[in-house]
Amino acid sequence: MKKVLLGIGYWFLQLTWGVLMTFVGLLTTLFILIFMKDKAHFHKNGFSWIIEIGGNWGGVNLGAVSLCGSYSQKDAKCYDPKWFEHTRRHEFGHSIQNIIFGPLYIFVVALPSVCRYWYNVYCDKKGINLTSSWYDCKAWFEYTASLWGTKIINKLENKDFPYEYEGCYCGLFSKKK
Repeated sequence: MKKVLLGIGYWFLQLTWGVLMTFVGLLTTLFILIFMKDKAHFHKNGFSWIIEIGGNWGGVNLGAVSLCGSYSQKDAKCYDPKWFEHTRRHEFGHSIQNIIFGPLYIFVVALPSVCRYWYNVYCDKKGINLTSSWYDCKAWFEYTASLWGTKIINKLENKDFPYEYEGCYCGLFSKKK
């Protein structure tokens, strides 16, 4: 009963205070269902969904919906179930941030996160060594996304997955510690 009430609260907040990003996420999901259904893999993610759509590009949160690269599919170039578990928990954590910050989420979390991601891509291409700990732990919005998402999903699923996964980053940012 408690999980049901938490789920109702989650969706109520996503569809009210967090409606801007959730609306974008639901439109994106509709687009994927219409035009890319055969290329996408849908997974339950806490109270939301995560959709794997090809490649090795990390993930993005769109309110109650998240998208990520194909890490759980055995035929994927970057098959890594632990990385998928980390990514889905991390993106769920961003959905919690969307509930907390509402319309400010775009400015307080999403844009800084996108800028940090593209800075990492730039550094990777230039051969600048960034460690995985810098990637998730030094930026508060990334650290709390991993921490909150992991804690909540671990409770919902009765699991004990660590909030920091130091495993294979599959060349996303190829410079490891």
